[in-house]
Amino acid sequence: MVKPIRGSQVSPLIPNNVAPECICVPKVYDWVVFTEEINSTVPVTPVAGCPTTVTDITCSLVTEPFFPITCATNGVCTVLERRPINIDGVNASLVKLRQEIPIDVTFTGTTDGTPATCTIRVTVPFIRQVVLCFPPEFTNDNLVCRIISGDCTITTPAPVGGEPFPSTIGVELFVCKEVQVLAAVKLEVLAKFCSPRAPITPPVTSVCPPLTFPEQCNFFPQPNCDCEGFVNDTCTISALSGATCSLTIGSTVVTSGTQTINATICNNCSLTNSSIFYQTTNPTQSFTFNADTFTSVACTPTGSATPTTQVITGTGTVTTTAPVSNTIPNVTFTLTLNEGATTDSWTLVLTGPFAATATNTVVPDQNLVINNCNAFPSPTP
Repeated sequence: MVKPIRGSQVSPLIPNNVAPECICVPKVYDWVVFTEEINSTVPVTPVAGCPTTVTDITCSLVTEPFFPITCATNGVCTVLERRPINIDGVNASLVKLRQEIPIDVTFTGTTDGTPATCTIRVTVPFIRQVVLCFPPEFTNDNLVCRIISGDCTITTPAPVGGEPFPSTIGVELFVCKEVQVLAAVKLEVLAKFCSPRAPITPPVTSVCPPLTFPEQCNFFPQPNCDCEGFVNDTCTISALSGATCSLTIGSTVVTSGTQTINATICNNCSLTNSSIFYQTTNPTQSFTFNADTFTSVACTPTGSATPTTQVITGTGTVTTTAPVSNTIPNVTFTLTLNEGATTDSWTLVLTGPFAATATNTVVPDQNLVINNCNAFPSPTP
């Protein structure tokens, strides 16, 4: 018996709430960019249209633009060897990579007195060892190698007056190379890896093993700086009372000369984009300082407020020119930038095998700037 339906029927509401989603995406386990200079001799074979007598040879590097960032590669990147290595207590891999770098070589000349030109694509082999976060489960398929930019120069002597088509050419490459370590992982967008649902039919006859993913190395990605800053200042040194530009080398107070500092700290909110150069000129005591490594950057006040003070530490190299010429490595430095409400100032303190303190307490406002960096919040476990 069919019972009649009483009352009106209400269509159920369709929810449209934010919910966790499981997605499959390529995860970046490591990403490094470096420059390399390569000198090589490569064979060339003429193709149809090439001149029989060559008067000029040029080459150009086949590159990919940095953007868009894709998983395509313009060369074969092969793992020749890998071995475990410990970096500051973290397990990583020392990977020997080989890549064939494509270049276009253009030959200009004549064939039986008629002008002729042809372009031949050849590859230049490149081998380098790179420290990577490269878990044991990974293979060549997890590597993306790209040539982002660079220059190509022919090192073979110029064929003055014309010469037969060569069998080999010498090339010099200066390339910007990118290496990425990628693997496809399933992520729950908001918080955690997602898990597959249990099968509906047929009935489960065995237990599926838990899904695990290779562990991410903690040295990539690097944390952002809390602030970025720069100073570009030159001042005249004085030892008079109330002087704003001063220099002390060891226990000696310098009474004359000039000092210049050009520093960029955490440009683009990344500590790797930092540099410090200092120079003082004095008839009896002159030296330059270049920062080599950066240990820490502290910004105050912290939080969302615009910082007014930036303190940077690290090590660098001092090169003295007077009274004697000498190179002194492993000099510890502390650079303090202060962007005050009315005046700006900087102080550079060098310690270790070479000691000096340089400062200028009155810096033009446009010559010293500190900006806040909107960094990611600290991750939760």
